[in-house]
Order: sequence, then structure tokens, then C-alpha cells
Amino acid sequence: MKMLKAQDILDKIAFKNLIIKLIYTFTGAFIIGLIYNSFTVENTLVSGGVSGLAIIINQVFGIEETLFINITTISLLILSLILLGFKKTSDGIIGYVAYAIMLEVTKPLGQYVTLSFDSFLFTVVFYGVLSGVGYGLIYRTGYNTSGSDTIVAICQKYFVFPYAVISNILNTGIIILGAMTFGITKSIYAIIYLFVCNFVTDRIILGSSDSKLCLIKTRKLTKLEEFITEELEIGYTLIESTNGIGLLKKYVVMCIIPSDRFYDLKREVMLLDKKAELICNDCYTVEGGYTNHFMSV
Repeated sequence: MKMLKAQDILDKIAFKNLIIKLIYTFTGAFIIGLIYNSFTVENTLVSGGVSGLAIIINQVFGIEETLFINITTISLLILSLILLGFKKTSDGIIGYVAYAIMLEVTKPLGQYVTLSFDSFLFTVVFYGVLSGVGYGLIYRTGYNTSGSDTIVAICQKYFVFPYAVISNILNTGIIILGAMTFGITKSIYAIIYLFVCNFVTDRIILGSSDSKLCLIKTRKLTKLEEFITEELEIGYTLIESTNGIGLLKKYVVMCIIPSDRFYDLKREVMLLDKKAELICNDCYTVEGGYTNHFMSV
């Protein structure tokens, strides 16, 4: 029996991961392409991005949406290759190819695959959820559909603004143009659609948060350790800290706690030490370590 070399095993794993990522990407692209052709364009919902701008351009100049998307995105990818290099552009290239293919594949399906409800608001929310699933599948692989993502990446490099700020400014500008073209009512629906889509996308990328990461600094360290291990029955980590100049060494307790037990921890910390410092944030992934049955691993 031939023994596989370590490199051969790693290559097989990498190839398998690539196939899975491509399946996710093309599935997500199919979903958002079908929604774009069957719902977004038909209802002229300008929710930002190059695809939203394409709807405005079609209305004003008569240029077909997919043609505008392809020309604009390819131009942006070329600009990204020049300014950002191949490594930072490659993820956008893969995502764009998948999206461009699925836009063409789903175009003839758009008129047949339509869902509408008595409430247009409910229809907007429904399609926003589906679109969020599609974008979430793509972004979870690390790829993106280029377009506005490329603009944001370039601006972020040269203007040093946070990613979210640049993205919000860009989308807001496109939505305002949409309101000027199609009216404020359509723009309100577009904003709702975008909000729902982004919310679901985040949930797909990060997963649901059922636990919290807590950092605690207290003078009652021993009693806190006893409470965490005996009452909460979870593990913890001690992190050595100083006052910034290497003096007054103390310990910070780090632990992952189920969300439904967080207020038990908070109450106990405040009872033990009113001057204690407690910092917490949502925790989306817990791998390994010592956890109890409340934790989702």
C-alpha cells in the first residue's frame, strides 16, 4: 500500500476545500442572480451597489442591466489589479465570474420563477432574506462579487476610512439616486430590502451567537474562579496584565459563557467586587476547550 506524503494529503484537503467553496459560491450566485432578474429589476428596487446602479442606468439611458454590470465590474477589477495587486483582487474575480454566469443563466428564468404575496412589504422582506442567504454563502467562502466591494477596497487603501463607512456612503448615494429616479416609496422598500439582506448575510457568515466572551478584572479572583468552575461549570483562562508600564501585575479572567447564564455571572461579579471591570461581547464560534452542555460548539 502506497503511503501518502504529507504534502499530498494537504493538496487533497486544499482541493476538496476549493470544490466546496466553489459550490457555495455558485449556489449563492444563482440565488442572488435569480432574485435580481425576477424581482429586483422588475420592481426597480435600487438597494445600492453596481447592480442597483445598473437599474438606474437602464431607466435613464436604456443600457441593459447585465451589460452595465459586466462592463463596470470588469473595469473595476482591472483597476484593482493595478492598484491593489492580484492577491487582493483574485477573490473578487472568482466571485464575479460566478455571479456573471448566474446572471445570464437566470435571466430566462426570471419571468417564470416569481413569488408575490398580498403584502408587497412581506414580499420585499421575503426576497431580502433569500438574497441575504445567497450573499452569505458567497462571502462565507472569502470570495465577493466585486463591483462595489472593489470600490470600497480601493478607497479604504487610499483614504484610510473604515470599510463600513465607505460602503454605507456608497450605498446611500446610489439609493438617493434611486429615489430621484423612481420615487421615495420605492427607495424606502429598497432600504428595507437592503437591511434584511445585510442582517441575514451577517447571520450566515458569523452564525447565531448563543454565547458571550467575557473579560473580568477583580480583586476577588479566587472567589470568582470558584463561582465559574463550581456554579457555572465552565472553563476559564487567566491572562496576566499590568498597568501599561510593567508594574502592578494582575490577572484578567477570560471565559466563554452561555448567553442565558451571562446575567448570573454579571450579578455575581458585582456582588463580589463593586469595583470589578467586566467586558463582554457576542461570541459566534467556540472550538475545543472545556465547555458545558449549554455551549454550542
